[in-house]
Amino acid sequence: MLIIPFVLVITLLSYYFGEKLKKYNLYFYIFAAILGVLALIFSAKQFTLPFNQGFLGFSFFYVVMIIGLLNKESKIYKRLFKVRPELSILGFILLSPHAIFYLMERITANYIPDTRIVSLSFLIGVLAYLIMIPLFVTSFKIIENKTQFFKWKKLQRFAYIVYLAIFIHLIFVAEMPNLVIYLILFVPYFILKPIRFFKYEKPMYKKMMKDAGSKKNN
Repeated sequence: MLIIPFVLVITLLSYYFGEKLKKYNLYFYIFAAILGVLALIFSAKQFTLPFNQGFLGFSFFYVVMIIGLLNKESKIYKRLFKVRPELSILGFILLSPHAIFYLMERITANYIPDTRIVSLSFLIGVLAYLIMIPLFVTSFKIIENKTQFFKWKKLQRFAYIVYLAIFIHLIFVAEMPNLVIYLILFVPYFILKPIRFFKYEKPMYKKMMKDAGSKKNN
């Protein structure tokens, strides 16, 4: 239930204060990392639940995910798209306590899955996190600028695998009413995104490839 308020707050703050996030992104990253470390240190405390259960980090990723469905001519898209890399980086940083928390419990044998489904969910979650690492690194502008655009674009498309893995991970372990919430949040995306991709994004990508090839030949 915490996810919906988090998504709304992140969206509103990004819309109205996105320029601040863009300008002072390093300070936001450091602050998020400090919060993540504190959440792990004080993991027994109730206030760490949004971090160690992954609600806050996932909320950032959901906002990043849903931006891709917005009308590119709309004001909200233009504002949110500008800070999409920053939101993605913050999402990874704030999701890391969740990944580390359960990984450490698994290593120390304090976390023993009671069913094969829960165990499979754990492995899918680990896979999603591992795929996130190169996406996280290449989200930094300095790395993006050093990477050939089309290679960078292909790598970033692995984000779709991450979204699907997160969805499966959540569905396997979610209980009511969270299960219904995750279905409402994800299912429309998985229906609409392929339609948008093949109708708008793929033709645009092909055109960019063709234009780049023409410039190279000239």
